[in-house]
Amino acid sequence: MTTPLPQRDVIAASWRRVTQSGLSPDSPFRPAVRDIADDRLLDAARPVLARAASMLSGTTTALLLVDQDCRMVSRVSADSTLERHLESVGAVEGAACDESRMGTTALGTTVEVRGDVVINGSEHYLEQFRSLSCFGRPIVHPATRRVAGAICMTEVAPQINPLSVPLVRGLVDDIAERLLNRTHADHRAVIAAFEKTSSRRDVAVAAVGDDLQLTNALAAQLLGSADFGSLRAMLHDRSERRRTITLVSGIEADIEIDRVDGVRHAAVFRLRPRVGHRTPADPVPRAAAASVAICGEPGTGRTTEAQSLIPDDRRVRLDVAAALLDGTPPDVAAAIREARSAGHGLVVDGADLLDDRSIRLLQAAIATHRPDLPPIVVVCEPVTGGAAGLAALVGCCRTRVTLPPLRQRTSEIVSLAQRMLERCDRRLELGPDAADALACQEWPGNLTEMSVVLGAAAETTLARGGRQLTAADLPEGYRGSSRASRLMGLEQAERQAIIDALDAADGNKSHAAKALGVSRTTLYARIRALGISR
Repeated sequence: MTTPLPQRDVIAASWRRVTQSGLSPDSPFRPAVRDIADDRLLDAARPVLARAASMLSGTTTALLLVDQDCRMVSRVSADSTLERHLESVGAVEGAACDESRMGTTALGTTVEVRGDVVINGSEHYLEQFRSLSCFGRPIVHPATRRVAGAICMTEVAPQINPLSVPLVRGLVDDIAERLLNRTHADHRAVIAAFEKTSSRRDVAVAAVGDDLQLTNALAAQLLGSADFGSLRAMLHDRSERRRTITLVSGIEADIEIDRVDGVRHAAVFRLRPRVGHRTPADPVPRAAAASVAICGEPGTGRTTEAQSLIPDDRRVRLDVAAALLDGTPPDVAAAIREARSAGHGLVVDGADLLDDRSIRLLQAAIATHRPDLPPIVVVCEPVTGGAAGLAALVGCCRTRVTLPPLRQRTSEIVSLAQRMLERCDRRLELGPDAADALACQEWPGNLTEMSVVLGAAAETTLARGGRQLTAADLPEGYRGSSRASRLMGLEQAERQAIIDALDAADGNKSHAAKALGVSRTTLYARIRALGISR
């Protein structure tokens, strides 16, 4: 066990971290507040805090409880003046209290160092907290040894009352014991549900709970460790009981999800591999066509998909973006002539960047293209209401393929990530916590962004001599798991529905509100609440 750092060293190290995060002592703390209705720690702490509230009666102290993500989940005080003061400095329920936002405090710093921390008034980094003195202690889960949160006792004083130390330590011990008892009860419920479902040996069965995962023999053969990240992500989406998922191995499987009664974020999964499933390495069968439009956001694999339709030796490719970058207007007419004279197909990559004249030339070429030749393939971004010329070009193609963005392919994210990781180094394997974190991301850059992220993470994993990529190996900003950062079930579905409606309405919020059947006021409120940047 490591020796705790002296108090002055803890504070000095915290001030350095806070300074690097961009805060200055006069920076105002503006809390980023989130809903705390579904918090496991708070459920365990409620009776303990209720007892503590009676003990604090007549004192000018308060107890603050934060979870593993430094989000304040409870505040207990019997002094109205202190309550108003805490409100005024932003110490409110739901507020993010980590060091990068709140500076050096007995909340964020306690979670950061995983040890007891005393912060007297002048030792706070932000000036607005220097009227307060605090003692914080982390709550370490006895079963997992992870930090589940922290309790801070605070008062308006230049120094903390030393009698607060034993009181806070006793409260933390009581909460930790309740967490352990609840974990044991939850595990017993998950195991019982798993045993009941896995009585049949011809069905692959897996169960996932908090820090618990179980499989029968068939599921153990079918699932890779990273697949449990996908299963955990499904725990938070209650919109569907049945779905199809692509496993890391490339096998497509139908899954039935049975929730475990009385246990949050736990379920039993029955998996049935699809007969005659297509592995990712197999070509996608597609009927021959004289012209094909491939639409998708940048990074969705649209160029790769287009080139797979025509052999290299029978293809002329015009990269519109590359030509414009070189300062040379893309010569569509020359590309059409070259393809026709050689009897080759033509791929126009970036057709949404063409001018009206080039689009009309391409339409004429498609209309007169011989069906016995390799096709003309148009690659472009999704057509919006304002791009009439592009819409006409896509509309004249015999076949249209729309590649969904990565955020709409949540059941495939882990499988895609594992294949990308193997391209970096075949020795590497995606760990379950990393898979869980990847499944939570929005991926605005789609496959391109994922490739960059996994490339950097692979270097980190290999540098430490590891073979399994963990969440800690991912670049900062991609490490959040479904427990901390993923929007829950219906909220996630609502967010995606709003984004899709805005895309279909070309960003017009009035039209999107009408399509969704809500008022503009309601739509604006939900856009703000769900953090949609439109």
